[in-house]
Amino acid sequence: MQANRVSTNSFLVLAAEVIDLIMRFALVIFTARLLGDESFGKISFAIAFTSLFLILSDLGLNHLLIREIARGPARVKELIGSGLVIKLILAAATFILIFMAAQFTNKPTNVLHAVYIMGAALIVGSFGDFFTTVFQGFQRMKYEAVASFTMSTSNTLIGVVILYLGGGVVALSWVYLISRLLRLAYCIASVGFKFTPIQLVYDKTLIKYFLKEGTGFAVTRFFSMIYTYVDTTLLSLMVGDAAVGWYNAAYRLIFAMMVFPMAVTRAVYPALASYYTSNLEQFRNLFTKTFKLLFVAGTLLATFLSILSQKIIVTLFGQEYINAALPLSILAWSTAIYSIGTVMTHTTRACGRQNYTAKVVGASAVINLVANLVLIPKYSYVGAAFATMMSEFITFTFHLGYVNRKIVNVAFLKLLPKIIVINLGTAATLRLLIDFNLFISCGLALPISVGLVLVTRIFSKEELAALQDTIKSVKAFRR
Repeated sequence: MQANRVSTNSFLVLAAEVIDLIMRFALVIFTARLLGDESFGKISFAIAFTSLFLILSDLGLNHLLIREIARGPARVKELIGSGLVIKLILAAATFILIFMAAQFTNKPTNVLHAVYIMGAALIVGSFGDFFTTVFQGFQRMKYEAVASFTMSTSNTLIGVVILYLGGGVVALSWVYLISRLLRLAYCIASVGFKFTPIQLVYDKTLIKYFLKEGTGFAVTRFFSMIYTYVDTTLLSLMVGDAAVGWYNAAYRLIFAMMVFPMAVTRAVYPALASYYTSNLEQFRNLFTKTFKLLFVAGTLLATFLSILSQKIIVTLFGQEYINAALPLSILAWSTAIYSIGTVMTHTTRACGRQNYTAKVVGASAVINLVANLVLIPKYSYVGAAFATMMSEFITFTFHLGYVNRKIVNVAFLKLLPKIIVINLGTAATLRLLIDFNLFISCGLALPISVGLVLVTRIFSKEELAALQDTIKSVKAFRR
């Protein structure tokens, strides 16, 4: 039953994330085309700058709550109530800090207004994330799927209308806030009616536990935010808005492509946490299958993106953004590294080893910051892309050794020869089709990639048959 639920959750989260990906990326394309590279760079700066402070509104609560609810669902009322006390205080402090820090950026008034509104939007969004921990902890992902759909569709539809009516950076920032308010309203209603009454609970012991145990999660998330958004912020402050626009055309595409590993790891994380304390054999099996799936998917995606980068940028964003092609080809491989690295970082958290991940991610973030400061003045957005890939590689390398020694065997070297064959075959096919239309190239190359996956037998017959079981489990889950 637990295995079926993991499959169901993976399917539901992935479906929701795919819809969210399509809607959000549609808005990115419309924004980039209708606002132009400089204004697109300004809204990208507002998002990146405020995101640097977002961890202060969370302090690792979300990952910790998912784990604790998964292990003890009967305590959900106390867990959520005590967490909410911390959350409210942190949210207020975060907005004040964003407001104060923005004064030192020397940005024009309209950009500052966008920063304030976007800061409020991201904090409201973090409250939505807080309540979705209940859905994840109970492994009832259909509620999270609806929440995600509510936000992404409202954000995109309202945003496109606003842009066509001539709205600029500030107006678009309001759209982000409205869509997150709608999602939060749904999450509060769903949690309150379906799972537990929502009320503040001042449990001093539990609050102390949250603050202590959440430190590892918080440090990890903080440094993740650093090397996710510091490049855009530094580009804006050191180079200019046009460079930010080009870089974010590539970066937003890459971030959108991370939807698959994000969805899969979010779906399996509660089960990994539960299995680790109850069934180590199931834990090992789930980890191995997840790692293999994301190894194949991540590297294939990187191959497609890197070889077709120029065609992709021109097709989606227009000739104005052609400078984004080179950073896209570099960032594509950071996606591959992230895909397999995120399995291991979620595994350490599920096993209560989040402090190790915090140290590694912290070191990677410091290296990323230094690399950006050195490379951006000389190489602009290309330097930022290299710094991002370097950070992902460091995080992956250290986790590969640690997880393999301390937690579970990681079949990286065993899978690597087949991965190389699959991707070399795909790359050769794409090179032969490079003169064709983008969609024709992808349409002809994709079956070749699937064929190579089957020929190499990287997946067992049981794993290939899992899709059918997933579909059946989704139908049963809905009933």
